[in-house]
Amino acid sequence: MLEISRPDVERSFIVERDINSRFIKLPVSRYLELLGIDKTMNDPQRALINAINDPKYRFVCAAFARRLGKTYIANIIAQLVILVPQCHVLIMSPNYSLSSISFDLQRKLIKHFDLEIVRDNLKDRVIELENGSTVRAGSVSQVDSCVGRSYDLILFDEAALGKDAESAFNIALRPTMDKPGSKAIFISTPRGKKNWFSQFYMRGFNPEYPEWVSMCADYTENPRMTESDVAEARKIMSRAEFEQEYMANFTSFEGQIYKLPGENVVDYYPQDITEFFAGMDPGYRDETAFIVLGYSPSEDCFYVVDEYLRKEATTDKHADAFRVLIDKWQIETIFMDPAAAQFGADLAYIYDIATTKAKKQVLEGIAYCQSIVDTSRLKVMSSCEHTLAALDQYQWDPSETLLIERPLHNFASHMADAMRYALYTYTL
Repeated sequence: MLEISRPDVERSFIVERDINSRFIKLPVSRYLELLGIDKTMNDPQRALINAINDPKYRFVCAAFARRLGKTYIANIIAQLVILVPQCHVLIMSPNYSLSSISFDLQRKLIKHFDLEIVRDNLKDRVIELENGSTVRAGSVSQVDSCVGRSYDLILFDEAALGKDAESAFNIALRPTMDKPGSKAIFISTPRGKKNWFSQFYMRGFNPEYPEWVSMCADYTENPRMTESDVAEARKIMSRAEFEQEYMANFTSFEGQIYKLPGENVVDYYPQDITEFFAGMDPGYRDETAFIVLGYSPSEDCFYVVDEYLRKEATTDKHADAFRVLIDKWQIETIFMDPAAAQFGADLAYIYDIATTKAKKQVLEGIAYCQSIVDTSRLKVMSSCEHTLAALDQYQWDPSETLLIERPLHNFASHMADAMRYALYTYTL
């Protein structure tokens, strides 16, 4: 199934717009004919082309299942752009390996049409054509090397995989879209619903973002996908992995540690909660996280009612925020990472904020928290956005060389750790 946020985006054929209004100045259909793919394209691919070519839309976000040809068609769009003189395209990927895929594909497309190349720099992954246009393939980890020029098109491939991709785009790359009519495409399979890609995706459904359009397509949009292929995938994949890769589902992803049901996100907490406690994960270069919980005896359930998350702040600033939460909820016990002994001493002696050493065992603590989440004994106030994001994005480290399983250190780790310190150490 293909879902498109804006109903005016055509999916069944390529719309050839007036040359003065369309983004891709060359005739798209003719190019696809020359490439020999005009009759084999699927609806999601056609919709992506039509969306980026529509003058109303500047940002296109596409959540496509695997084997729908999202990277291929996005590179074709990039190719069509650089065929026009003095146009510049940046193709961003989470890492060097994925970046190389697009760079190699651009080389093949250029060779196919026998285009004149002035410069082909493999080290910097930059190709300059005789017409003055360039295409650069970059990675999020080296985004600084990609700034310094204005781009007509920025393409983010596998956008949901890059943990620093949001800041790379917003801080480093968004200012490079200063040319009239410049556009951006974000393509990926989903990785949960509380990350920057899903947030960008939802803009396409929000009337407050009229320049955004979003689309989502599962495996059924691939006419070459056989039922036997799907049946085999179901057998060898976990349910979460299949939902992610084949259904393009935002609700879960492979390696996700906590799976909080949607009905456990609430706008209230029961009045029988008489005691509130907290967990704290101090950060220095990373964020400092503080989470407030209460236990409801009537429901035998823990409620997350408040939170604090901030990086690069002084201890004085953190202490001020802690005092506000302590006074608001009458918190008596704060369970803190025992490794942060100096921070705890400073809070006690300088700011009169007492903390208690939390249980440190990581895997045992995660297993305990999982049991609470899995039995629907954890509910989270909808206002606690950082906690919800942490629960959604906290994941196991996928590194194959690990001898012992461990959680991945990412933006979700800090609030997740604070929650673990609180829940695992607290005793009823």
